[in-house]
Amino acid sequence: MLIIIFKRKIEYILILIMFIAGAFLTQIGPFFYNQISAVSASGKTIIVIDAGHGGRDPGAVAGDICEKEINLDIAKRLEKILKQKGYRVIMTRTKDTNLVDWKDNGSYQRASLWQRAQLSKEKNAQLLISIHCNSDRNKEFFGSQTFYHPESDSGRRLAQSIQGELIQVRNTRRQALPGNYYLLNNTSCITVIVELGYLSNAKDRSMLCIADFQHKFAQAIARGISKFLY
Repeated sequence: MLIIIFKRKIEYILILIMFIAGAFLTQIGPFFYNQISAVSASGKTIIVIDAGHGGRDPGAVAGDICEKEINLDIAKRLEKILKQKGYRVIMTRTKDTNLVDWKDNGSYQRASLWQRAQLSKEKNAQLLISIHCNSDRNKEFFGSQTFYHPESDSGRRLAQSIQGELIQVRNTRRQALPGNYYLLNNTSCITVIVELGYLSNAKDRSMLCIADFQHKFAQAIARGISKFLY
């Protein structure tokens, strides 16, 4: 009799544990599914490339050099390389425009970022690569750096893979880092932000404006993506 009661208690405990676990997985399931999924139904990985800023939002500025232009140049090069590798590529912009109208109430940049995140969701993208350039008051800061969502293991691995290739172009000790940025926090796919270099640093700025180095940066990002996926 005692054995039967003991067994029933164990059964009740196991059922309770399974119920709690099921409820937990229901809440986190969509997040982890979207973070891990890497291939679309057509068999092609869908990659959104986001050339940061654009239009009346220049991004970082150094003299007559605007970040938005460098971002777009390298994004286009990356698009071409990835398409040649067989990926399906979607650009958030292909010219000097932005995704929203200019507003003077301070909401313009947030609205623009929301549109970029929304595009990746509408296109069922597996990866979102956001291209940017950095800037700082300290002109000695240099080098590329890739950021990922702190709770995304897939994002971390993608960022590390890209960062490992970028440091071959511009030697730096910088490593991929978790970041608290709008795009990283508001997308349902694997997302990274690639800061190519510092426009405030003379050597970085020079490299980012030379077509040959722009191509090398694009190749490095493409290699990092391919190594992550395969």
